[in-house]
Amino acid sequence: MRLRCALLGLVLGTPSVASTDAGTPQAPLELRRSMPFVQVLVNGKGPFTFGIDTGTSSDALVAPALAESLGLEAAGTVQAGDPSGKNPRQLPLVRIARLSVAGVDFQRLTAGVYTPSQAEGRCDGILGFALFRDWLLTLDSPGSRLTLEKGKLAPSTDGSVVPFRAPDGVPVVDLHVGGETIPAVVDSRGQGLAIPAARAEQLRRVGDPVVIGRGRTISGEFEVRGAQLADDVELGGFRIHQPFVAFHPSFPIGNLGAAVLRQLVVTFDQRSMLLRLQAPERTLVLPRPQPRGPPAAPDAGPPPR
Repeated sequence: MRLRCALLGLVLGTPSVASTDAGTPQAPLELRRSMPFVQVLVNGKGPFTFGIDTGTSSDALVAPALAESLGLEAAGTVQAGDPSGKNPRQLPLVRIARLSVAGVDFQRLTAGVYTPSQAEGRCDGILGFALFRDWLLTLDSPGSRLTLEKGKLAPSTDGSVVPFRAPDGVPVVDLHVGGETIPAVVDSRGQGLAIPAARAEQLRRVGDPVVIGRGRTISGEFEVRGAQLADDVELGGFRIHQPFVAFHPSFPIGNLGAAVLRQLVVTFDQRSMLLRLQAPERTLVLPRPQPRGPPAAPDAGPPPR
C-alpha cells in the first residue's frame, strides 16, 4: 500500500501540449507489482522509465540522478507532505522544456525532484495526474497499453462511467461497503485497497485485523493492519468480492490501488470529471496481500490551484 502525498506551495506555469503523431497516441505499459510504467523522452533524450501515478497531482517528478545528468534548470522549492499533515519536507523544483509520452509532447513543465522507491526496479521519475488534464487518459493494464485521446466521456446507465472529484488534484470516488460510503483516491501506484482505520469498526469483517507490514510516506513509517471484509466493495456497476483491505492509521481517505486497477481498463476525463471502467466481468477478486517490507514511497503532487 502506497499512500499519496500532496505538495503545498507555488505553481510555476501550465504545460502546453503538442501531438507529434497523426494517429491515436499509444505506448506500451509495463506492470511491476501491478503498477504501470512507461517510456518517455525528456528534452529529446532517453528513453527513460517513468511510473504513472494518478494519486500524485503534479505534472511530473524526476529522480535526482536524472535531473543532474540532464542539467535541468533549478526552479525554486516546494513544500511536500502527505494527507496526515505531519512532517512536511522541502523539495527542489526543476524546469523541463519538453517531455514526450506516446508521441505527445508536453512542454514547459515544472517538476519536483524526489527519489522514487526502487522496490519495483529502476524508475527515473513519475508522471502525475495533472499532466493529462487535456486528454482522455486510458490505462489498459490487461492489454499493457496507455492511450491518449481527445474528446470526452458521456454518463452511462450501466455503471461503467462514474463521477469523480479532485479536491487535491487527484481523482476521488465513493466506494460503497454494506451501508457505508467511503471516499477513496484512484491511485495507480497504490498497491492494494485501503480504507481509514477510523472506519474499520463500521464495517463487517471476517476476523480481527492483523499486522501485514509497515507502510511509508514522505512523512515517515507506520504499522499497517488489515482484514477481510464480509461485504463486497461496490464502485459503479462493479463489485470487489469480500476483499482483504488495509487500514491506514491516520489518513482520512481510502485508496483504490493497482491490485484493483490491473484488472480494469480505466479512462480518466478530467474536464468532465468522469472515469470509465471496463472489464470482462463485473465482479473482481483480489488476492490476499502477502506480508512484505516497506512499500513504494509516495510521490509528491503539486500545489492546489
